[in-house]
Amino acid sequence: MRAMPFINDPVRAARVYRLPLAISNPMKSTFCRLLAAVVVGGTLLSPLRAGSEILLYPLARAFGAPPESELVRCRQAFQQLQAHLRESRVAVQPVLCIDESRAVWRRMTAVTLAREVSDRSPAELTVPRDGAPVVPPTEFGHNQLRYLWTRATVYTDWVKANPPAADYVWIAEIWGHDGKVGAIQVYILDARGQVAYCRLFNSHHFGPNLPMEGVDAVQLIVRNFFEDLKKTAEQIFPPYGVG
Repeated sequence: MRAMPFINDPVRAARVYRLPLAISNPMKSTFCRLLAAVVVGGTLLSPLRAGSEILLYPLARAFGAPPESELVRCRQAFQQLQAHLRESRVAVQPVLCIDESRAVWRRMTAVTLAREVSDRSPAELTVPRDGAPVVPPTEFGHNQLRYLWTRATVYTDWVKANPPAADYVWIAEIWGHDGKVGAIQVYILDARGQVAYCRLFNSHHFGPNLPMEGVDAVQLIVRNFFEDLKKTAEQIFPPYGVG
C-alpha cells in the first residue's frame, strides 16, 4: 500500500479528501430537480432530438460534462475497447482508497480487481509493482460528475507522461466515510492517455452500507463494467453529455 505524500498535512488533507456528505442530501435533491427539467425539456423537444441535445448541452456542461469533441474521441476509444479487450494487455493500477482524510493506494485491491476481471475475460491483466500514479490531488467538492472528468484529465496527463507497457490502464478510486463507501470513480485509458471508459457510482447505485473493506466494491465495479461493454458508445458517452 502506498500512502498519498501530502496526507501529512492534515488541514490540506481534510480539505481535499473530505467526502462531501452533501452529495447524499441537498446536492442530490438539487441535481434531481435540474435533471427533471432536462428530461422534460428533452421530451418537449423530442421531434428534433439532435436539436434538443444541443439546447440541453450548456446544462450538461455546467454539471461537468466535457466538450462534445472529447466525447466523440471517448466513443471511438470505447468502441476499440469493446472490440479488442479480449486480446489486450491491461495494467491495473493500485486502487486509491480514501476513508475520510486518509488516502492509500492499495495494490492488493487492484490484485482483487484484476482477478475478478480475469474470471470474465481472457485479457492479460497485470498489477505493476513499481508504485501508484503520482498525480496531484483533485478537490471533490459537491459535484461528482465534474470531479470525474477533472480527474480523468489528471490521469490522461499522467499516462501521457508515463507511457505504459500495456494497451490499457485501469484506475479506480473508492471514497468512503466511517468504513462505508460513498463514491466510486472508474477510468480506463488507452496507451495514449485517451479515456476509453469512465464511470461514477454513489449511494444511488449501491445504497448506504457498501463496505470499504472486502470485495463488494470491486465486484460492483467489475459487474457494471461488463454490463456496460454490451451497450453502445452513445449510451456510455451520450451525445452532448445528455443521456
